[in-house]
Amino acid sequence: MKLNKLERYVVRHPLRQWLQQRLEQPLLLGLFEHGLPVVEHALEIGCGFGQGISMIHKGFGASNVTAVDLDEEMLSYCAKRYVDVPWLTLAQADATTLPFADSSFNLVCDFAVFHHVPDWQQAVSEVFRVLRPGGSFVIEELYRAAICNPVSRRLFEHPQQNRFNHGEMHDCLRLAGFEIAKSHHVLGLAGVTLAIKPVGANAIS
Repeated sequence: MKLNKLERYVVRHPLRQWLQQRLEQPLLLGLFEHGLPVVEHALEIGCGFGQGISMIHKGFGASNVTAVDLDEEMLSYCAKRYVDVPWLTLAQADATTLPFADSSFNLVCDFAVFHHVPDWQQAVSEVFRVLRPGGSFVIEELYRAAICNPVSRRLFEHPQQNRFNHGEMHDCLRLAGFEIAKSHHVLGLAGVTLAIKPVGANAIS
């Protein structure tokens, strides 16, 4: 599901970008208690206006970043923001049918995108498939209580069925084959999680 006009404004606003850089990035990096792994190939699902791309490259140290989005406008904006950047690949894609081979990436990031995806469970399965054994899945998400309420429904457009909370997200991750390395949640509204694909794990069908 694509963002509505108000959410596009919020995501693109300099304050949102400041919060992502100063508050969210340290929280996400803090999920790696034993230090950041070497990241050769990283994938961002739902690149938006491109702030996450910078975070993955500079903050997580990814040598190569592939960023996908369902929205052509987002991809066009990122293409203009990151002109002639050799380490970045942009592509239009649905999170539930990623156009990549098994075990293509050693880092996948979801920065508050899966709550827009109607079949988010299938998106989790796709992440497991394209992630290399031993790879990391970094998740920052809004939960059911944050989006399925009268205020949010009036202002934004999110799927209202088949939404998830912190525990349900973790249950889905474990069912897909992930191990939960570390997580935090805030009042049942939002949370961050680091999930690891076990070494030797195969892609699920």
